[in-house]
Amino acid sequence: MGRRPAARALVAGLGALALTLTPVAAAGASTARLRQTAWVATAASVSLPGSTLTPVDLSSRTVEPAITVGSTIQGTLPSALAFTKDDAALLVVDQGTDTLHEIDPVTGRVVRSVTVGVEPDAITVAPGGTHHKGMALVANLDGDSVTPVDLGTWKAGAPIAVGTEPVAVVVAPGGTAFVADFGSNAVTPIDLASMAAGPPVAVGPGPEALAVAGSQVLVGNFGDRTLTPIDAATRQAGPAVGLPVDPTGIAVTASGTTAYVSGGGGLVPVTVAGLVVGPPIELKGSPQAVALSRDDKTAWVALQAGSLVPVALASGTVGRAIHVGGHPSALVIATG
Repeated sequence: MGRRPAARALVAGLGALALTLTPVAAAGASTARLRQTAWVATAASVSLPGSTLTPVDLSSRTVEPAITVGSTIQGTLPSALAFTKDDAALLVVDQGTDTLHEIDPVTGRVVRSVTVGVEPDAITVAPGGTHHKGMALVANLDGDSVTPVDLGTWKAGAPIAVGTEPVAVVVAPGGTAFVADFGSNAVTPIDLASMAAGPPVAVGPGPEALAVAGSQVLVGNFGDRTLTPIDAATRQAGPAVGLPVDPTGIAVTASGTTAYVSGGGGLVPVTVAGLVVGPPIELKGSPQAVALSRDDKTAWVALQAGSLVPVALASGTVGRAIHVGGHPSALVIATG
């Protein structure tokens, strides 16, 4: 296996493992309830491996029974999560089996699976696909590629070569996906119409996190604690700004006006216009991922020590942590 980003999930003992899931909710659970549920991948490093997804009802602060993915002995690792259109299904990439799975968020059962590239580490959903079901774009850490998967047919397309160690992928307005190549210190654009990669855009060392904010793509560079903006239309990078944390995740409000960067021991607000960095909100732990509530009033931050922490964004107040166990490395909240 290749070199890994310092804050990324690692996995050992790869093999062809079976996926077994236990139900996490009654079949009649309401869609409204599901849309207030955070899903947390509870694994963080090769020394702290894990094989579960933990759903958390954010309204009641209830931790539901974990979904077990494969075998902990052989080191399978669900490493990234994304919802399909209208939160109909939860997509999970598993580094241990080089597989993309679709999970029914009501029953917690696998609906279908497909093999992708070597050690998939990130996923996003783009428009298109058969019957307009969407296209999953899976970044393969050790494959230096992105695998497109038609969610209408669940067939994987030819891998698209990108830079070294792709660890994040987003879709920007205008039909372009952007891939953070941690080992190449660059971001690779992919034209979604042709599924062809364009020339890489140089950014800071160790680009670790991506987010779309209006017409810009924000790149969190782990290696030098900076944030680089990329114009999604011109694919040109602007001047980087310094951060008080080493970025591990970025979440942007629906209005696109404010980004929240997790990393180090805090959460940092950034005004997108002009990239004005605000004072960090201190967190007692090592943030690995961040996601915003549907009303953009709360940031939920996954801490490596095994908890999910709410931050009231209007006041910057840190709420009581929810213990989820394991060592969280990825987080997604349904937004439909």
